[in-house]
Amino acid sequence: METLEQAIDRVVGRTVTHHTPGCAILLARNGQVLFRKGYGMADLEKGIPVRPEDNFIIASNTKQFTCLAILMLRDRGLLDLDEPIERFFPDFPDYRGKVTLRMLMCHTSGIREYFEEGYRFNEEALKTADTAKLLEIAKGFGPELNFEPDTKWDYCNTAYVMLGDIVRQLTGKSFGKFLESEIFAPLGMTHTVAPDYMDEPDPRQVVGYSDEKEKGVFVPQPYDMLLVGYADGNISSNVDDLLKWHQFLYESDSEILVKRDTLQEMFVSHRLIDGTPTNYGLGFFLGQIEGKSSCYPGHAEIWHTGGTTGFISRLSRFTHDGVTAAILTNWNGVPRDDELFFPVLDELFRRL
Repeated sequence: METLEQAIDRVVGRTVTHHTPGCAILLARNGQVLFRKGYGMADLEKGIPVRPEDNFIIASNTKQFTCLAILMLRDRGLLDLDEPIERFFPDFPDYRGKVTLRMLMCHTSGIREYFEEGYRFNEEALKTADTAKLLEIAKGFGPELNFEPDTKWDYCNTAYVMLGDIVRQLTGKSFGKFLESEIFAPLGMTHTVAPDYMDEPDPRQVVGYSDEKEKGVFVPQPYDMLLVGYADGNISSNVDDLLKWHQFLYESDSEILVKRDTLQEMFVSHRLIDGTPTNYGLGFFLGQIEGKSSCYPGHAEIWHTGGTTGFISRLSRFTHDGVTAAILTNWNGVPRDDELFFPVLDELFRRL
């Protein structure tokens, strides 16, 4: 019978080779690393292969860290999750009086998505906008929400940019610097950074690629704000540090950042006004979302994905199995769940 490494080599080798961008994969159970390996290329031009210790932009997997930062400030008495956002954004349209911080965190605010509205508004401005400029762009979308708050679930990056600015307002630190000093450092995540702007590139980060225009022609993606992101997706990390994060979340009694009761709030599904569960907590998907088979079948899963120009990530915790699974790629055209991540999990779970 194949070893786990041989099986994963076979599965990943269908897509990722020495002639493509690559990925780093880590599988662990109850704190013990079962598999850790890099595949493909970190830099095609220079011929540098991916190593598992390399950094990748994790994009929307940042959102769980954003929510923890907000919970830390709540526990310090600086905010209430159910207060309207008007204290922090007094010059925003009238919806500021009915949209709450919790709605921002749970994707039920109805606020318009800057990835959609912003492109129509000014695509070039988005490439260089800092958080303040992006908030001005979002404010300019007008007074209309996409729907009445808490009547629908609809993924919204704009809401998380706003949450990051709330962190800045209440702490006097930029969002990225707050994460680095008050979350990453205490947890020993020494390879993780959160650049607030594109003049602070992570020197350990691999090159991000896309072949969306022509399949098999890999184009390095520009290091601009569409790639760097904001509090919705600006973290650069590696699989080792993300395991440390999971060990804190799921395998520890530590209250170094927040009380354990506070932490558990992140894993409770938000409910709409009519009582419908969204299957999304505070920065985490909880099993399936909107009936879609996005989670690995047959295993209880807390998870999130991330995608930006040049990078895709998935970070999952299989709660009943004690398994952490992380895959980070520098190829935003790489096949996702069904063709890469799920087959890797198939090989793991048939061996447990």
